[in-house]
Amino acid sequence: MQTEQTEQTTPLALATDLAVKLGVPAEDGKLLLALSRASERFRGAVHHPVSLVENERIELDGNGTYSLLLPAAPIVGTPTVKVAGAAVYDFSISRSRGMLRRRGAVWPDDLGNIEITYSHGLDKIPGYVQDAVLEQAELQYQILPGIAQMTLSGESFAFGSQATVGVTQRWADAVARQQLNRGDRS
Repeated sequence: MQTEQTEQTTPLALATDLAVKLGVPAEDGKLLLALSRASERFRGAVHHPVSLVENERIELDGNGTYSLLLPAAPIVGTPTVKVAGAAVYDFSISRSRGMLRRRGAVWPDDLGNIEITYSHGLDKIPGYVQDAVLEQAELQYQILPGIAQMTLSGESFAFGSQATVGVTQRWADAVARQQLNRGDRS
């Protein structure tokens, strides 16, 4: 698959919300970095941008079946589709699944012959995603990188187990809800 879309940079939660949790200004560089990293980590875990992406142009390989899975969902609006350079209109759309289904024909079984321009993602990020990203950003902000335990003046300090594991249950649940469950196909 080829795409002309640039990398997402908009955080999946508000810096002002994280600032309230941390008690620092929303413009704090470390806060903004933690929020950006947590957002990109979430996108990487679910394998799609989550937030709204408009008019992304992609090229897909045909698969010889009636259904074609797009790499991101939900589909917004009506995609434009070309097969071997010719526009096609004989398909239905499963918006939530990110799927196009041909009516009366199959998608050709050729490499890189399907060009699709479509919009996808969510205009409003769900609260459970925002909560998971804020929680991860807070951990990234507060945990000293590379240190899970240290001793100071005879006292031993251990940092949160979720920081050494890397994710919390809230994070794992949010990722599971947003994944498209396609394995390596998307």
